[in-house]
Amino acid sequence: MTRTPFPKVADTAHERRTHIIEATAALMARAGLAGISVRSVAEHAGCSRGLVEHYFNSKAELLAAADLWVNESYLERVANAVGDRRGLAALEARLRNLLPYTESVLDEWRVRLEFWRQAGVNSTTALHNSESFYAAYEQILTDVRHAQAHGEIPDSIPLIESSELVLFFVIGIATACITTERLRQQRPLDRRIEMILGMLKTDTLAALRIGDPEIEF
Repeated sequence: MTRTPFPKVADTAHERRTHIIEATAALMARAGLAGISVRSVAEHAGCSRGLVEHYFNSKAELLAAADLWVNESYLERVANAVGDRRGLAALEARLRNLLPYTESVLDEWRVRLEFWRQAGVNSTTALHNSESFYAAYEQILTDVRHAQAHGEIPDSIPLIESSELVLFFVIGIATACITTERLRQQRPLDRRIEMILGMLKTDTLAALRIGDPEIEF
């Protein structure tokens, strides 16, 4: 999430509002929720505090908008990447856009984790988190269901359980990437996608044995 100049006066209200939301998410990725205030967001966005307050009635409204923006950004990016692909091809494209291959996607995960921490005490945040989880899960389920119907994975694969497990794998890998720089390199991430796809194709844990973990991590 790179820092960009504040939109000109001639730009639309939507562009200015989106810029403030993006600045909020970028600041949260670096400083966490504790570093978020209307003043700090205004400074990071390159505008006045009054302008932030013009578009958002409260800090809570601003944070909710940032949470929604992160998830919508993912969904839009995945839709463009998947295109007309179906089955395992679609799933691979989806995984490559969920896992933090770039610093921008890693920042998305940093922001998600901040909101997940709040879910236990904030019912609105908990609802948003649940909706985004099931949106990703349903997409994965659609992919593996198509894959099974077209012979890409065995009939013995339980679709619901496997789709849930794939998403849990992704969440775990992405979370580990935040603290483990070596893991968020291309080959370690590629290897884990190969592991997931291999497990689905063969219905066996032996498929997780890909490459040399000592060398490729």
